[in-house]
Amino acid sequence: MKLKFSQIIPSFVMTILVLIVLEILTTTLLPILGIEHYRLPFNILIILFLAFKLETPFIACLILVVQLFYSVFSVEGWAYGTFAGVIVCIIISYLRDMLHFDSKLFTIFVTQIFQVVWFIIVSLLIYLRLGTTEYILLKLARFLPESLVIPLMAPFFFMLLDQIWKVKEGGVLGEND
Repeated sequence: MKLKFSQIIPSFVMTILVLIVLEILTTTLLPILGIEHYRLPFNILIILFLAFKLETPFIACLILVVQLFYSVFSVEGWAYGTFAGVIVCIIISYLRDMLHFDSKLFTIFVTQIFQVVWFIIVSLLIYLRLGTTEYILLKLARFLPESLVIPLMAPFFFMLLDQIWKVKEGGVLGEND
């Protein structure tokens, strides 16, 4: 049975609050530490968590809301991320039964793969819009350090979100509810 929208709202609101707090912290603390041009895309971690752990027909709407809140703190906007998030969720929906986050190492590996897929999708969209690779190369230079940090944070971030969403170990919300 799929989750109803009313069952999703409380946990989703908490997840958005976590995103806002993390974005405020990284927006203020990283420049203080002298790291001005790098951002940690927590939105990708949230969307990956939702894709892996949530089975609902509202997933595209949830991705849109996450991206809208993320766009408040980013110049990238919401459209590219929403499109990339939906594509990644479609891919994950086909692979969900084969992927189990039993180890932290596997979680890091899978997060890295889907973060690269996300980057490729967004870069392709930017290239189609601009017709040049200059911005993509600048984005790649920023992506490389970020892509090392985010997967390392993923196991701990997913544990936090498991607590917020009350996911049982290895469970998918909405699968047999």
